[in-house]
Amino acid sequence: MKFLNLVSLFFSSVVILACSGGDESNPVADNSRENFVGVKYPLVLDEANRKFSTYEVSRHDVCKVDDDKYEFVTMVDTQHIERDYDFRGDTLVIFYSDEDVRTYGQIFVGGKNGQIKNKWKMINCEYVQESNSLDCSDAKKLSSRQKNTITYFEFTQDTVFASVTDLSGKVIDMYAPTENEYDDYTRSYYMEMIFNIIVKTNENVGLAGFDAPWTVFDEDGSFEWYVQNNNVVINSRDKKHISFVIDGQNFEVEFTKAKDLQYNRGSYTEVGAILKSDNGVCVLDYMSDPKMTPEICKAENAKLMDFATTYNSKDSLLYYGADSYHIGNAGEFRDCIVNLVKSKNAKF
Repeated sequence: MKFLNLVSLFFSSVVILACSGGDESNPVADNSRENFVGVKYPLVLDEANRKFSTYEVSRHDVCKVDDDKYEFVTMVDTQHIERDYDFRGDTLVIFYSDEDVRTYGQIFVGGKNGQIKNKWKMINCEYVQESNSLDCSDAKKLSSRQKNTITYFEFTQDTVFASVTDLSGKVIDMYAPTENEYDDYTRSYYMEMIFNIIVKTNENVGLAGFDAPWTVFDEDGSFEWYVQNNNVVINSRDKKHISFVIDGQNFEVEFTKAKDLQYNRGSYTEVGAILKSDNGVCVLDYMSDPKMTPEICKAENAKLMDFATTYNSKDSLLYYGADSYHIGNAGEFRDCIVNLVKSKNAKF
């Protein structure tokens, strides 16, 4: 499903400002609704050709690195976004490009057929142009935000108003975090990752990676298959605790904390776990934060950040640096498990 591409088109920024001033390329937003709860985007609407364009200004804090100098700065980027739209019966379809081929469209309902200047409700379906059909998301695969909120766009001649409500219709802050609802941690992708560390170590297969604790919030659809095909014997299991045997070695895992707050720009994650075996104990303590801070943005904290080159909407270099950080011992936790397995095998 690709409908999230359009959602991020409007909601990817941490702060969105209405453009103003004498620059004719940035139209002034309609400010007539001072009590409006949500965000407003300046809009150029071409109803004759069923096109529109918006201007989005994004701001987010980053740790910029230049010639080994670390600087905490707020980056600003203005993006001009153009979209085609059309109607299919009483639905509004806003198209986006996939490698310059207009194929998919986000679906909106509730407005007036043939007139974009209405209030529209976004649904979790996309229009597939080739088959003239809808492809709707499996409810089980939706994020907590998608399942528990409703997004509305209202188009006027020069402004698009974006707002979010809960399922009861109460308007909410679209930038407020939502907590990940998945809580069956012992049947997550991360649990399978722990199994795999033990299995591969027993097989003397080298490991690369296997230190992604944030996947504890992702349901593993192949859990039973993996257990059966890798001779994992589960003695007992609940959502936070599991006891199992692999290749004659007893293990016990308890997740002591798990928190995942989903923001429009990244997730704040905390994961804690204790793994016990016949030969010792391993303890995981991990945290990642999508919000950079001045305290973290220092050379001595380089290992806590994942650096990348970021370009602006015009494909010009914006900065090299990091906009998030992580603190914890995920890699050490993986290595500890490997050592416990090797210690057991060394006795034979």
